[in-house]
Amino acid sequence: MIAKLFFCLPVRRNLFLNTPTRFRLNFSILAESNVSNSNAPSQNLFLHFITTRFNISSADAAKMLKMAPSLERLKTLGNVEQLVSILNRHGCNEDEIASIIRSNPRLMLISAERLVEPRIQVLKDSGVESEIITRFPRILACKLENLSSNLELLKTVFPTRDILIRAIRRNPHILRINLQDVLKPSVAFWEDFGFRGTELTEFLMLGPWVLTRCFLTPEQLDLIRKIGIHKESKMYKYLVNIVAKGRIEVLKAKIDNLQLCGLSPEQALEVVRFDPTIINMSKDNIKIKMDFMLNHMELSVDFVAKHPRMFTMSLAKVMRPRFLVLQNMAAMNGAEEVNPTQLCTLLKITEAKFVAQIIKGHPESAALLTLYENAIDNVSKSSKSSVS
Repeated sequence: MIAKLFFCLPVRRNLFLNTPTRFRLNFSILAESNVSNSNAPSQNLFLHFITTRFNISSADAAKMLKMAPSLERLKTLGNVEQLVSILNRHGCNEDEIASIIRSNPRLMLISAERLVEPRIQVLKDSGVESEIITRFPRILACKLENLSSNLELLKTVFPTRDILIRAIRRNPHILRINLQDVLKPSVAFWEDFGFRGTELTEFLMLGPWVLTRCFLTPEQLDLIRKIGIHKESKMYKYLVNIVAKGRIEVLKAKIDNLQLCGLSPEQALEVVRFDPTIINMSKDNIKIKMDFMLNHMELSVDFVAKHPRMFTMSLAKVMRPRFLVLQNMAAMNGAEEVNPTQLCTLLKITEAKFVAQIIKGHPESAALLTLYENAIDNVSKSSKSSVS
């Protein structure tokens, strides 16, 4: 109807069509700016500040807006500048502040002087503020009474300041939960379980999260018995800590994964007995290492099962570059393959010793050192490219 009316009025139509292009262009630009600027000032205020002051990328800024949508509607940077000022005053540098606000952008929406600074002061009094708030900035938004009481309670479990700080750094989440109701029964449970005195401290240090556990399920107890690490072994506390923290179905799946990679049920348990932390390795990590040991190193499954320490070694920085060097040395000496026992021994020594005694002690040391350094350098380059 409107279109019909428009074309029925030639005078008005011609007047519009004969209007200079410059006027029509400016009119359209004005219309677009009115639409786009309805939200632009608030968005630009926040985005401009964090991208110019802290060099935060647009992608990270977008993630921050998703975490805290209210930042789009900021009309003033008062709270933001207050937060930055307080963090600066407590010793955080620009990179640390950027890390904190990137991890928890909601902090820029609250009064830092009223809500953030008291928490920093509590942490500072305990000597843990600098690293904890950088690694775990959510701690700055937790309940102040929980934070204060938890620190006092943890001091009763971790006897020295250094041990307390190490425990919190290992698991900062324990400061957020309410330990008032669970700490005493938890400590009593683990003492009854057999960990007392310094052993209890060492056990809790491995994963302070177990302070929230006051029991083990029958399935967890059965798994501990099945793996069969003796209570006198130093690895026993590692096993119990891992089983207490993990979901039973996930733990069993990790052990089953060792079998899927070629080990028998007993061999899989033997590997876990040597170092229970192997349970925490990802399925892909174990699969890749098993593939390299069996198909590239040409080791037998029985040999791998008897030398489980290889599972704990870095494939990229230790196993692959050293095997490459030893493989080339064997070829130079006219051998068809690397001696498995010698290989296992040379994988265990330090890098400095491997370079000084094995590579530099060989007549073709220059070529072998170049080969080794290139292998290590390729790992570093691939890591940097994956991060970027």
